[in-house]
Amino acid sequence: MTHAPNPIAIAPKGSDLRKQPHLAGINYARLTRQWREADYVFLSDVDEFPLLRAGDADLKALMARLGWPDVLTLAETLFGTGDVLRFEDRPVTEQFTRSASMTPGKWRSRRGFKSITRVGARVAIRNHRPVANAKIAPGLHWLDGSGRDFPMELRHVHQKGTDARGMFDLVTLNHYTLRSLESFLVKHARGDAVAEGRLDKTYFRRRNQVVSPNTEIQARSDDLAEAIAGLKANPRLSDLHDAAVETHRAKIRSLTKTPLYADLLDLAGLTPVDG
Repeated sequence: MTHAPNPIAIAPKGSDLRKQPHLAGINYARLTRQWREADYVFLSDVDEFPLLRAGDADLKALMARLGWPDVLTLAETLFGTGDVLRFEDRPVTEQFTRSASMTPGKWRSRRGFKSITRVGARVAIRNHRPVANAKIAPGLHWLDGSGRDFPMELRHVHQKGTDARGMFDLVTLNHYTLRSLESFLVKHARGDAVAEGRLDKTYFRRRNQVVSPNTEIQARSDDLAEAIAGLKANPRLSDLHDAAVETHRAKIRSLTKTPLYADLLDLAGLTPVDG
């Protein structure tokens, strides 16, 4: 595992580069040896977790079963805050257990995408999914999360999501975009990597999806706990984690005094807890 800072960290203040952190990071990553020598790349955020739903041991096993596609596009499943007010230092996959419906019916169910893309495939790799030239698109082995051909009409356009009914039978992407109400306050204060001013009450309301109980991913909790313990066995990583948690809590303490906190409490139907 290697951490590389986003190049916007050294961009001058006011530079246009600072306005596009995703694009800057992707363009920088393309220049690295790790990217060039990889078979596939998967662009994902730290609050996104692939959920294998058909018994595959891991993503590699799934890709092999699907015949090593050029692109595998995963439709997201949004998890809402629910009744979780306080930040806790434990996996979000354990804390948040209600999501958008896993069995949407006759109504359209628009979901965002993230994609696993073969390095060398003749596509333009973007943050959510690649884009192919219209002449090349029909020849790509491009599948959705149910192993079906990804819609041809979407392959050559930069569309970040679509009606995804039936697209997540084999794999979906659990997306914990809000987390606790306290953590969303910190996210709002930090700002968005895509567009200025996007993290408002409308953003919260649309993503606070709590339609269905959803604990599927907890079948892998033991594997996750083992992986976390392995990382924390490194004293440096453990210290950095503890420092990040304390910084997060300090920021929460300052932000709970803001009007936005009261507005979000009302929006989520939650009552503040003392202490």
